[in-house]
Amino acid sequence: MYIENRRPAFLVLAAVLPLLASCAPADGAKPSALAVADDTGRTVSLPAPARRVFSVIPSLTESVTALDHEVLVARTRFDRAPELAHLPSLGDAIRPNLEALVRLEPDLVISWDDPDQRTFADQVAALGIPVYRANVQTIADVRSHLRRLGVLLGRGERAGALVDSLDQALARVAASVRGRDRVAVYYSVWHDPPQTTGPGTFIDEVIEYAGGRNVFGDASNAWPLVSLEAILQRSPEVLVIARHSEDRPAAPWLDGPGWRELEAVRTRRYLLVEGDLFNRPGPRVAEAARRLARFLHFERE
Repeated sequence: MYIENRRPAFLVLAAVLPLLASCAPADGAKPSALAVADDTGRTVSLPAPARRVFSVIPSLTESVTALDHEVLVARTRFDRAPELAHLPSLGDAIRPNLEALVRLEPDLVISWDDPDQRTFADQVAALGIPVYRANVQTIADVRSHLRRLGVLLGRGERAGALVDSLDQALARVAASVRGRDRVAVYYSVWHDPPQTTGPGTFIDEVIEYAGGRNVFGDASNAWPLVSLEAILQRSPEVLVIARHSEDRPAAPWLDGPGWRELEAVRTRRYLLVEGDLFNRPGPRVAEAARRLARFLHFERE
């Protein structure tokens, strides 16, 4: 998925593998006490709850933190939450340092389920380290991964409570805007070229919960590239713009040709949002929906 900062896969030096071979499980290991199916259909089995976890998926890193903030042994450079700052960074989310990772002796690694990261996931699995491969696109996926990771971390009850809390928070947001006219929203994932969110994604769902209508909710794919002309034709009442770094607090490109012709820009009906909140399908999606609902329906009252 584009917005979680993924990049092309890499090849780890062959010399690393002999160094790490000792991580393979010993013969005669006890039968696994915990098991779930990941998004590839593989069974991930653990003899005991995971206590040393590394995740390359920022949204699932947040899910792990919500389940048990003490089990993470490392982070990527995209994990910017203050409570993770003390952890060693293993670099890019797709190019983590494999040798450094295994020296941390993880008992569970969470990886993307897609070709971009297949090399990394396969190399980790070849060393005998359990790998949970995931695809996170919808709020239903958020619930599902919370429950499955809850099993692997021995935090099933906590996972159930988090899912219930998420659903209740989303219901409160939906109730707060019930009966109000839906606001036409254009969500900017990126601006050059323009990229937005299509139907069925978690952002599309957040817009719906918040009392909005995604103007590209009929797109043919989840994260379409679109033209400025198409955006103008759909005449969004509001723009929601994801910021990708804290040192870029504004969107100067809105003053450029095409963008400045949008009524939402002329009337300053646009919202700059924190990408780490809005672009991540994790436990905080209800907070994103609440903030968006407030902007769409209540800030001018």
